[in-house]
Amino acid sequence: MGIVCPDRRQADALLSLFGRRVAREHFVTTYHALCIFTDEGPPCIELVVPDGGPLASFNRGVGGIHHIAYEVEDLDAVSRRLRDGGVELLEKTPIDAGPIRINFLPPSSTRGLIVELIEPK
Repeated sequence: MGIVCPDRRQADALLSLFGRRVAREHFVTTYHALCIFTDEGPPCIELVVPDGGPLASFNRGVGGIHHIAYEVEDLDAVSRRLRDGGVELLEKTPIDAGPIRINFLPPSSTRGLIVELIEPK
């Protein structure tokens, strides 16, 4: 589950509330966002702290639950299968997000829920 937090202070407060620790974090340039992943779950929680960019105005800037994520073995194959079935992903090509590659199913194809597809490198 990905949760957008307006700032690092809110992210740290949520980590404390959930009783979780940071397992890893990295900055995703494409989305201008620091992505903080908790220690292994279930569930693994990703806190997204935008530094401007397209996510800064999510939910009018107050943040909240943004997406759920599924890990896949081959993001390119899954992307082709989805496109062949008429689902256009949000990005034309997967985004390099540090130790993972990602893309998103648009909410128009999932009845309003953003679904992230994650492929570990």
